[in-house]
Amino acid sequence: MSPIEAILNQIDSARINSLLIEAVNHYSPSYAEGPVIAVFVEALERAGVPYRKQRVPASPGDGQRANLLIEIGPMPPELMLVGHVDTIPFWGDDEDDHASMLEGDVLWGLGTADMKSGCVAMVEAVSAAVQAGVTFERGLCLALVVGEEDYGDGSEALLEHMTAPLTIIGEPTGLIPCTEHYAYLESRLMSTGTRAHAALPDIGANAIHAMLSWILQILEQATELPFADQIAFNPREITGGGSLFVIAERCEALLDMHLGPAVDHKLVIELIETARLKALESHQACTLDHEELYFAPGYSVSSENPRLAPVIRAFESLEMGWNPVAFRSHSDGNLFYQKGVIPIVCGPGQLEVAHTRHEHVHLSEVERAARLYASIIYETCVAKA
Repeated sequence: MSPIEAILNQIDSARINSLLIEAVNHYSPSYAEGPVIAVFVEALERAGVPYRKQRVPASPGDGQRANLLIEIGPMPPELMLVGHVDTIPFWGDDEDDHASMLEGDVLWGLGTADMKSGCVAMVEAVSAAVQAGVTFERGLCLALVVGEEDYGDGSEALLEHMTAPLTIIGEPTGLIPCTEHYAYLESRLMSTGTRAHAALPDIGANAIHAMLSWILQILEQATELPFADQIAFNPREITGGGSLFVIAERCEALLDMHLGPAVDHKLVIELIETARLKALESHQACTLDHEELYFAPGYSVSSENPRLAPVIRAFESLEMGWNPVAFRSHSDGNLFYQKGVIPIVCGPGQLEVAHTRHEHVHLSEVERAARLYASIIYETCVAKA
């Protein structure tokens, strides 16, 4: 039996399903990932896979927060598999409602697609390689990190101590490889007006009204930008106003923007300013200001890059088409690329159901992901050069 056959023969669908259900049933929003980390620790111990924890310093909430690292073969690693164990906060009234629900091949629940299924598939692939007893010619690191749904403090801590030339990030892509990655820009918009009695709007200056005009100007003018089809604006939150029967004197809005790799984010900043001036024409008694809170640049990796060769071979060996696309959201991939790493985003599940009430994943796809990751491990770390 060849080494790759030995590895793939160790893939266990029942073990995958059991671990995924258990992981989803442990609620783990950012800064409270400890319970699900413990689930993965137990799974690794059952499989006989060595691991260590890496503290994530200066962490709010749980002072013992840590990434979970599995390092096999010669170090530093040639390949890194990365998955984040945290989820967004539960949106319901009863946190117990976040528990998983299985319907045939489909598992429903918070974190199924984003991205506990990717984490489980990676753990299964590494476990299969260890249990197959193959020799690692080059090093492998599996990193289950915390904090991705906030600003990536888990990956930041990881990257301070370790990188790998090739990194696979298991965000939900339907197992389609993403060699391009959108940028992410987050801005705060602020408006200030004049307080007055609600019955006398002509005396006051409504900060909410001015804010709405500004946001509408941004959305309208965005359609005229270059690469407009690669720009996604999302007014995420608007707050303001206060007491009954008064004109709102303050308003703030958070604006998320996902930008294709070809989009110059400075053009977007200029658009926000142009829209601000336009909104002020009809709200001269208000003041409007904005500040950039966070920016993560996008990137594009050519399929001709030699570092991608083992990944392409893995896809071909499983008769999965190599048809790379762009990952349209934000992920830790942006952080890895800035460190000179080649990050490929590829994982089970669909991005469009992430962060929604109908988040789900097909268990059969999670098994396919485990087989894909196992093949990438073989091509990158086990196969003779």
